[in-house]
Amino acid sequence: MAGRSAVPEPVEPMLASSDGGELPDGDGWSYEFKWDGYRAVMRVAEDGTTRLNSRNLNDLTVRYAELTEPGLPTEAVLDGEIVALDRDGVPDFGLLQNRAVKVRYFAFDLLRLGDTDLTDEPYGRRRELLAELGATSPRISITPYYDHRDVDPNELLRIAAASRLEGLIAKVTNSRYHPGRRSTEWLKHPFVHTQEVVLGGWRPGQGRRDGTIGALLLGAYDDSGLRYIGDVGTGFTDQALRDLQRELEPLARKDPPFVNAVPRERARRVHWLRPERVGEVEYRKFTADRVLRHSSWRGLRPDRRPEEVRCPD
Repeated sequence: MAGRSAVPEPVEPMLASSDGGELPDGDGWSYEFKWDGYRAVMRVAEDGTTRLNSRNLNDLTVRYAELTEPGLPTEAVLDGEIVALDRDGVPDFGLLQNRAVKVRYFAFDLLRLGDTDLTDEPYGRRRELLAELGATSPRISITPYYDHRDVDPNELLRIAAASRLEGLIAKVTNSRYHPGRRSTEWLKHPFVHTQEVVLGGWRPGQGRRDGTIGALLLGAYDDSGLRYIGDVGTGFTDQALRDLQRELEPLARKDPPFVNAVPRERARRVHWLRPERVGEVEYRKFTADRVLRHSSWRGLRPDRRPEEVRCPD
């Protein structure tokens, strides 16, 4: 029985590079929809014992216990996304911030089946095996993929936009799986820019936000250390503001955590923070002076470590 309950070791997922604004369109490419959630590897033992790890190998099993009965017929390791669906069945990153919301697991790759390592198998073959896997849990979905020979990727983009999805991921059909590596064999084509950020401080709100958070001061790392890269003051629900205040109050410190100076008008009345929490924002532009413009809050990222957050290119 001990062997049957032995869960496969954690795996760092393979990461996609940016496509530079040009979606690959040619033979040898396949496409998936881009899901709005937390990346996670699901590791299932022969007897069904299941563990989840994030892209930085944090254990997510207890946090998402409803995903630990996938109903798989064999030992397996899957790559996918933990998502929370809105009323229309569309993944909504903001809903993941609510612990009361039940989540789903969208699987899009198969790294191991039984005692066979599949990481050296071509992407297309791994996808065929994943489709045949037969998960019986209603919380596990095997997501579709589309070969360039069968579909126009620009039509897929139109479908993704109409369905309010994040965009597309293009993958070389014959690509192997490279754990922990960012590869140009996988290219992401999002509709909006997102950026992980380290929270370095907050300014008190005014008016209807009096007594709570008005804006967060954001940072990201480069070779010099943690740089201030702007603020975010929109995109919060009232509940998110209350939850954030409880989360950030124990992190108070007396001085800024950034290696560069925060503009004086942005630093007034700021409550500085130890840089221990990661969030995510949408933004329109990262300027030449290295500041995010028109940013909007998306939520905390408990699956990410601050030192992994890098400045945009």
